[in-house]
Amino acid sequence: AYLLALAVGELEGRPIGPRSTAWAEPCVVGAVASEFGQDTERFLALAEELAQEPYAWGIYDVLCLPPSFPYGGMENPCLTFCTPTLLAGDRSLVGVIAHEVSHSWTGNLVTNASWEHFWLNEGWTVWMERNLVTRAAGGGADGGA
Repeated sequence: AYLLALAVGELEGRPIGPRSTAWAEPCVVGAVASEFGQDTERFLALAEELAQEPYAWGIYDVLCLPPSFPYGGMENPCLTFCTPTLLAGDRSLVGVIAHEVSHSWTGNLVTNASWEHFWLNEGWTVWMERNLVTRAAGGGADGGA
């Protein structure tokens, strides 16, 4: 049951889409909203189209944790944790959000029965992530495959 998210701290939220809010400490929430605001809803809509299945979790928020968070991102239904090292200022690392959005279908909605086949979660998620990033950039429907 790793799909439980709990966050506590001095947090501020900024809407970044009709179903998304960027959350972070007040000193960085503007940077988080700027970095991910243009692409988050686009990734959700493209993923719904690609999966031919609506986003099941209602809201999709992004919480930027303090620098001690050791991973690029970690998906949970409704909330993705991310590290401030993704705040490049030029949206060049937004693919991590595409990856975590993809887990909403490949990992959270449908998952493997045991850790033996965990590679399926990441394999399908990387495939979907690359399709989302390619499509968001105006590329073909095959994700470059």
